[in-house]
Amino acid sequence: MKKLTIQNLILDYTDVENKIQRIGLQILEDNIDKSKIILFGISDNGKLIAKKLIAHINKISKIEIELIKVNFDNESILYDKKFIVENESVLIVGDVSHSGKTIQLVISDLMQYNPLKIKTSVIVNRDHALFPVKIDYSGLSLSTSVNEHVDVIIDEKEKFSVYLS
Repeated sequence: MKKLTIQNLILDYTDVENKIQRIGLQILEDNIDKSKIILFGISDNGKLIAKKLIAHINKISKIEIELIKVNFDNESILYDKKFIVENESVLIVGDVSHSGKTIQLVISDLMQYNPLKIKTSVIVNRDHALFPVKIDYSGLSLSTSVNEHVDVIIDEKEKFSVYLS
């Protein structure tokens, strides 16, 4: 296992919280005329980040926000509940964008439900997109080599830290 040390730390808990708060403001600004936003959190980390986004947005807005968790079973996409996104504003939330493949899979699947728009959000965008995915909201854009790895660690208090190894 890789050793994660303070020297590898690129975003501590406070940094991540500030990034999430800023992203929340951008999302709200982009959806100011909407009555509802549907967030799709990719895996556990994406869902937890989406929950934090919702908490920040709810402090300053009455916009309705629905959260759906996205998981993968082999190449199948699984949602934790039924949803209707037709003519709704959709946001896909993840922790790190590596190649863009996961986000692209979710976008492609959601297109069949005719959403009004689909936006994407991650804490760290690695700028290594191999798929035609644009990250709309990111906490940090990080140009790394393909040999480097970004780890998003969540502690027992659901506090995020981001490491580069």
